[in-house]
Amino acid sequence: MVIIPRTFFLKRIFTPKGFSMTNSKDEYQDGIEPRKYTLDDKFKFACNKGMACYTHCCSDLNIILTPYDIIRMKNRLGLTSDQFLGMYTKPEILARTKLPVVTLKMFEDDKKSCPFVTPEGCIIYEDRPVSCRYYPLGVASFREQEIEPTGEDFYFMVRESHCLGFEADKEWTVSEWRKDQGVEEYDEVNKGWMELMLRKKSFGFQAELSEESRRMFYMVNFHVDRLRRFIFESSFLEKYDVENELLEKIKTDEIALLQFGSDWLQSALFGADRVKLKEEVAEEWKQRAQQEVTPRG
Repeated sequence: MVIIPRTFFLKRIFTPKGFSMTNSKDEYQDGIEPRKYTLDDKFKFACNKGMACYTHCCSDLNIILTPYDIIRMKNRLGLTSDQFLGMYTKPEILARTKLPVVTLKMFEDDKKSCPFVTPEGCIIYEDRPVSCRYYPLGVASFREQEIEPTGEDFYFMVRESHCLGFEADKEWTVSEWRKDQGVEEYDEVNKGWMELMLRKKSFGFQAELSEESRRMFYMVNFHVDRLRRFIFESSFLEKYDVENELLEKIKTDEIALLQFGSDWLQSALFGADRVKLKEEVAEEWKQRAQQEVTPRG
């Protein structure tokens, strides 16, 4: 079972204490309600400045930022990737997959406040991270295989004791909430990143990537400015066969650049046939590999 909780927005395997998808009772600890929601299921929730708990959920969080989160947030603030990552994030390595991620850096005050939240609300609300958009929902998937998803995503409710939003009369279906909060676009752009995470998992937790491979993973997913320089200012285009139309697009389109980077990583790290080496380069590498394994007489 793959789950995305609000405070740890990354599909990973875990079973929270007190969480059972077979438990139909409305009993739960402060946190995850043990009930599976579909797109058509309804719930009541609202959040606005008039509530006593307004912004209380915006502190002491462990939010892993997705690739599209970073693009939206850095552009909203008028920053480069270098500037945004240095000012507002901290790098971490996931314990199970050993893959690099970045988390949003909280203020070092008593509340560990989010740097973008004021008493009046979020100052980057239109470009807030997808985990904030989903709240109070979490999303999960059952997958029968590691790479290709099977079955439908399902959703669960995060109920925190301080939140008064559940007392509101405003009713939503899960589908209506997703549309209203704009998460569909985020999920679509982040697909490549999630597929990379699942591919790494399929190789087993013991099969660690090299330090160089982890640096490439970090660059592609979180540092689009560096990725662009890597493609256009290194020997990359001397090795890989990329159509001119696509090259022109990724010069200015960061989403297209991110998606191209994901395809390249699929090829470079996991052997997918998405971004191909030039024929002469592939033949040279093949001959070199054969020479390295040929016994010397």
